[in-house]
Amino acid sequence: MPARRDNQLRRESAPMFGRITGTECRRRLLHILPGFLPTVLWWIPHKDPLSWDCRAWLGLVICGIGVATAIKYRQIARRGETSNPACILGYTVPVFLLLMLIPAHAQLGLATLAIISMGDGFATVGGLLLPGPKLPWNRQKSWAGFLCFVTFAAPWSAMIYWGESRPAVSFPLALLVAGSATLLAAIGESIRSRIDDNIRVGVAAAIGIVCAHYAATAW
Repeated sequence: MPARRDNQLRRESAPMFGRITGTECRRRLLHILPGFLPTVLWWIPHKDPLSWDCRAWLGLVICGIGVATAIKYRQIARRGETSNPACILGYTVPVFLLLMLIPAHAQLGLATLAIISMGDGFATVGGLLLPGPKLPWNRQKSWAGFLCFVTFAAPWSAMIYWGESRPAVSFPLALLVAGSATLLAAIGESIRSRIDDNIRVGVAAAIGIVCAHYAATAW
């Protein structure tokens, strides 16, 4: 049994892509893939504001992802981790609250999901794969990770915001709103803090998207 456990640990810690291990690869995929879920609503007729049954289904999906992640967390856990409820709650709660509390603007919750998934997901990938200078305010983070956060999250969250907005808005306006929230979330992810980065990113993205939306559209 010890030998089998050692072999498993070696497989999990062996790099698959540069400095990204098999465990980290699974972790990144689980982090990034939910960011594509909002596109499903483009093909499903739904009311604006979101009806209670639509919100219920969205809530079940979000809660289901959170519960499934908690149950299977050991498969994506980093060394020394057994569970990380803050990581799961930081990812799901901001999105859930925006969809439930502001159903007339579902694009806010869905764009927040896009920022959390793509931004934080690719920031880690960029930080691990791309060498470069460290951030002056946090030597444990790199400019590569920060720029990957913005580069991947800003256009995708803008696409989600633009696709869900009722009435329709121009894509430049969507990019302005989502890009502002993405930049705030990227700063939140990069600061030195003991608070889990999913919580920092989720809260910053939610606050940023609401404030930028209000400033750009007067609600």
